[in-house]
Amino acid sequence: MGMPQPAIANLYQSLQQSVNVRAEYTAICFEGHKYSYAQFNHSVNLNILCLTDSFNLQKGDVIVLALGNRPEFCSLFYAAMALGVIVVPLSTKLKSDDSHTILNSVNAEVVFFDPEHQPWLALSSTVKPDHCVSLSNWQFMLRNADNNSLPQPITKVSVKPDDIAAIIYTSGTTGSPKGAAITHDNVLHAITAYQDSLGLTCEDSTVLPIPICHITGLSALLCLFIHIGGTIHLHQRFNAEIILETINQYNITFLHGSPTVFILLIQEAEKHLKEYNYSSLRMIACGAGHLNIGIIDKLSELFTNTEIRPIYGLTETTSPASIFPQDARKSDKIGSSGLPISGLECQIRDDSNCLLTTGETGHLWLKGPVVIKEYWKNSTVNQQYFQDGWFYTGDIASIDKDNYLFIKDRSKDMINRGGEKIYCIEIENLISNYPGVKDVAIVPRHSEIYGEEAVAYVVAYKDKPLVSDNINQWLSDKIAKFKVPSRIIFIPELPKNANGKTNKLLLKKNANIKN
Repeated sequence: MGMPQPAIANLYQSLQQSVNVRAEYTAICFEGHKYSYAQFNHSVNLNILCLTDSFNLQKGDVIVLALGNRPEFCSLFYAAMALGVIVVPLSTKLKSDDSHTILNSVNAEVVFFDPEHQPWLALSSTVKPDHCVSLSNWQFMLRNADNNSLPQPITKVSVKPDDIAAIIYTSGTTGSPKGAAITHDNVLHAITAYQDSLGLTCEDSTVLPIPICHITGLSALLCLFIHIGGTIHLHQRFNAEIILETINQYNITFLHGSPTVFILLIQEAEKHLKEYNYSSLRMIACGAGHLNIGIIDKLSELFTNTEIRPIYGLTETTSPASIFPQDARKSDKIGSSGLPISGLECQIRDDSNCLLTTGETGHLWLKGPVVIKEYWKNSTVNQQYFQDGWFYTGDIASIDKDNYLFIKDRSKDMINRGGEKIYCIEIENLISNYPGVKDVAIVPRHSEIYGEEAVAYVVAYKDKPLVSDNINQWLSDKIAKFKVPSRIIFIPELPKNANGKTNKLLLKKNANIKN
């Protein structure tokens, strides 16, 4: 059975649908300041007016939003959706070279930026100087143009489901970033999948603990909650204590973040065990990386009445690919990433591209309405990753007899020790359960005898000193000897890339230069 077709054609219509029935309810709350759906819609229409009058933007033009988790990002995004303009969300953490590499590839008409984070964007060689607009200048332009009697509807541009809504650049953990060309239809189907699988309604509220420029922040939180008429709480910068205060103060019902976010929240929550009440939080979803069993256990201790739903997804699947269908803590399928979302086809193939059977481990391929059709202007890479409508994820996985998806590893992270395969996630899951372990990453290093062997990078809680020999002895009772790391290296924190994922390229490099 395929996924039901969305009843609307584009994301601007999604907003209008909520405005029509939720006008006086809060859409966005930014650091305590509330915007109703009517007020947010007025802001969007004002942005449409300024975009067209100031820059004469046409359907298919590209704008870059490097504004962080602010209402201005949200208003500009939906204004662009109304005009058929393509948005490139840019992380405010990117340095000059990385940001200009992306600008050079997208041929943007306008760049909106925050000089507090990226002043160099005022001097882009690919954009007209007066089309590089700082946050304060855009706020000034909007104030001057504000008109409480804006005509409705303000735009008559025909934006179709297959039109590109956004180009989101992947994190590049295994190579150069690639621009995923995401259509309105991709996002609308992702919204439908989340809404149906998680049972979210207009009564739900969330706080954004991750960058809005990432696919989870944009598709799985902003677009999802605007579509259902819920409330989104924004904070310009991530602060674990503020996130917990927001949950407590505003009775937040839903939280979706990455493993890194939840590790930081756990660490902070343990300082405030008697101060905050999390009884309103009915569900936690975790994507953007594997949620290991150790983190699930720690979340269960702190959020006792909260369902925990692991999610597997990619930028290329517009966020969701599989969603755990119930509370993972109470399931014998804990450790899996749940069931494929409605309408998504999954295949497990071997190295020769032949189909494997149930329970066998191989390369994961996906096909369905949430899957992008291409990377932006990258024909060489497109030929590698897209075949007859199928997308090669680069992940190693298996599917069991009940159709549950188990992600074993990234294909480039899998370790081949003398012909024996070691799946990093399996070892990370185990070590995460060792008392005192805060975070862990497994990477390969060169071995003269075996070709490769496993190295563990472990982050310990400050008050719980760990001994590597004790961990390895503990592991030896649970897994085959060849899987036990040849070395455990203790570090204060795991390095992260701009998307908040563990930078395994850097760890691999370090593992191979250490004695």
